[in-house]
Amino acid sequence: MSDSPPDHRANESPSEDAGKDDQFLARTESRLDTDGLNCSKGRVADITGSGMRMIVAPSDLPKVGDIQSYTFADSKDEITITGLIKWVRKATLFTRRCEVGVEFIKLDPDTRDAIIHLAIHGDMNLQKNHDIEIAYTDLYQVLGSSRYASQKELRESYHKQAKAWHPDGNDHPKAAHYFGEIQRAYEILSDEDARADFDLRFFGPDPEPIEQDPLSQIGQLDEEPADQDQQDQQDQSDNQAA
Repeated sequence: MSDSPPDHRANESPSEDAGKDDQFLARTESRLDTDGLNCSKGRVADITGSGMRMIVAPSDLPKVGDIQSYTFADSKDEITITGLIKWVRKATLFTRRCEVGVEFIKLDPDTRDAIIHLAIHGDMNLQKNHDIEIAYTDLYQVLGSSRYASQKELRESYHKQAKAWHPDGNDHPKAAHYFGEIQRAYEILSDEDARADFDLRFFGPDPEPIEQDPLSQIGQLDEEPADQDQQDQQDQSDNQAA
């Protein structure tokens, strides 16, 4: 009989690596199986409002007790949440994949609803002026460019980064992920309206023109009556001479 740990979904006793926390997701609420849901740390196998089970690469396997940040994104927004690693299951000859159990830390109801909505519908359904804390990636930094770059300069930076990180020519374990981020960044910044919207959300509105300090005009205001008196005296002298 194999000594490998049981599958997370099987109704068997948890492995020693998992401990009692192996069932924390099931105890809290029903799991939602996901299809194609990914975050910044890997693929999400199932998720609840209190935690998730992830599939990660062996090189990215964390340790029990680690605290990590996880970024979820749809076509418009990103949300970064914090989670505690509750259990870790290494790959075996039978499973051939690494699994991680994550418990969300201080997840407010609005963020929870956004994550669940993303898992079900593919978007977070965030409303404007929402009070969820959103973490945006600097898309210009992704392309190795500047906020003030022209479209031609952005295109050149995109081609350079895409060539460097294309999975066919780069054996880095996260090359495909970085290549996707580069494509997404250029897709947004190459569209003038989308770029303007990103600039507003990431950098904020452009500063208003600096108005002259009223106190700096006090001296000028004091001088104006003197100038007027001199003009009146000059006019009076001209009249007398006439």
